[in-house]
Amino acid sequence: MLRALEAELTKLKRATLPLWTLATVCGAPTLSNVFATANSGWTETTLWSTFVGLGPMSMGTWYGILLFGLITAFLFGREYSEGVATNVLTTPTRREYFVLAKFAVLAGWVAVLALLAVVAQVVWASALGLDGATWSSVWSCLGDMLTVALLIFLTLPLVALVAVMSRGVFAPMIFSAFGFAAGMLGGIAGWGDWLPWAMPTSIAGSFMGPMGLASQTKLDGGSWVIAVGVFVLGLAALLYWVNHADSKS
Repeated sequence: MLRALEAELTKLKRATLPLWTLATVCGAPTLSNVFATANSGWTETTLWSTFVGLGPMSMGTWYGILLFGLITAFLFGREYSEGVATNVLTTPTRREYFVLAKFAVLAGWVAVLALLAVVAQVVWASALGLDGATWSSVWSCLGDMLTVALLIFLTLPLVALVAVMSRGVFAPMIFSAFGFAAGMLGGIAGWGDWLPWAMPTSIAGSFMGPMGLASQTKLDGGSWVIAVGVFVLGLAALLYWVNHADSKS
C-alpha cells in the first residue's frame, strides 16, 4: 500500500495539473463577483462576511464538480490514455492497493483545494475593501467549504469507475459534466436532500437563490446515508472492476 501511494505521489511531481487546479481555485472568487453583481441585493455596502459566504456556493454550484471530476479522471484514466495501464495491472502489488492509494491522493488533493478556496475567498473579500470582517465568518466559510467538498468527494468513485471502464479521461469528464448539470438543476428544483450532486446546494445555496443563503432543502440522516451509500457502492464496483480487468487490454 505504501509503495502504491509513493508511486502515485511520484507521478504528481511530473504533472502540471496540480498547479492548474491551484490556480483555478485562487481565481474562483471572481465567480463570487458574478453572483453578487447579478443579485438585486448587491450594493456597495455588501458585507465582507456575505462575500466570503459565497465561496462554498461557487464550489458547490459551479467549479467543484467539474474540477474534482477532472482530477479524478486524471488519476484513474491517465495510465490508460498513456498506454501504461498494463504495467500497473501486472505488478506484483495487489490491484486494490493502487485504487486506495489513488483515493488517498484524491482526498488530500480535494482537502488542500478546499482549504485554499477559503483563503482565496478571504483574500479577495479583503482586497475589495468590504467591511464587516469577522473570524466567525471565516470559520463558517471553512465548515461549509469542507462539507461541500466532502459531498462532492463522495460522488467521485463513480467518476473513477467510468474512467477505468472507458480506459481514458474523456468519458469521466463527460460524466462529470452531467453531474454538474444534475447538481445545478437539482439545486434549483429543490432536490438537494436526496440527489447527491445537488446536496452541496443544501449547504451553500444555489446561484438562483438568495445571495449567500442555503436552499430551503436541508440534509438529514437519510441524505447522508444516500451520499455515503453512493461512495461505498461506487468504490466496491470500482474495486471489483479493477480486480477483474484484463491486463492485456
